[in-house]
Amino acid sequence: MIDADPRTRPLITELSKLGFEVYAASRGRFAIPVGRSARPDLVVLDVALPDDDGIETYDELRAAGVNAPVLFLSGEEPEASAAVRRVMTGADGHVTKPFTLAEAVTRLQELLARDQADESRLLRNGGLTVDVDRRAVWRDGTRVELSVREFDLLSYLMDNLGQVVTKKQILERVWGTPSRSGTVETYVYYLRRKLGDDDQSLIRTVRGLGYTMARD
Repeated sequence: MIDADPRTRPLITELSKLGFEVYAASRGRFAIPVGRSARPDLVVLDVALPDDDGIETYDELRAAGVNAPVLFLSGEEPEASAAVRRVMTGADGHVTKPFTLAEAVTRLQELLARDQADESRLLRNGGLTVDVDRRAVWRDGTRVELSVREFDLLSYLMDNLGQVVTKKQILERVWGTPSRSGTVETYVYYLRRKLGDDDQSLIRTVRGLGYTMARD
């Protein structure tokens, strides 16, 4: 929860009573490292922070790989609402101050339920997100453009996160037909390059066996 307004503190207490583990920050610059390490399921963000712009904080959270749905808090100023609309996505919500605890909790529960319903279509590993339905990939909040084979290879590795898959298994699953084993090495190279995995800390080679997608 990123908000310096004392009027919203009861919301922290209420969420804690409901079983949520709440991390609170009054400044955007304090929230970024917390978000990066805690990987929250939900974010509550005030548009008007004392020393930061809430929209910029939102962008920084996304760039840091925090893909959780965000509930924006704002006053009634038209410009604040317009700013919120510029960054709203299908998974984000907005409530206007003053609000009741029941209203805020209901919106948060709706966002969480919606995000969990979509979870089966998203594969996440640290700052890496793969949207299977849209065939889209993000690394630390930045869109990564992949070819059809590269995407299929990445999806297969993500489906088997932390497990070793052999070149034969990859060929059968991704290509569907026999092919030279060198094809796998070539596409793993392409994938590493596009994901910025130059040190091979994400996609690791298991000598004599195949590859594994390491947990980030």
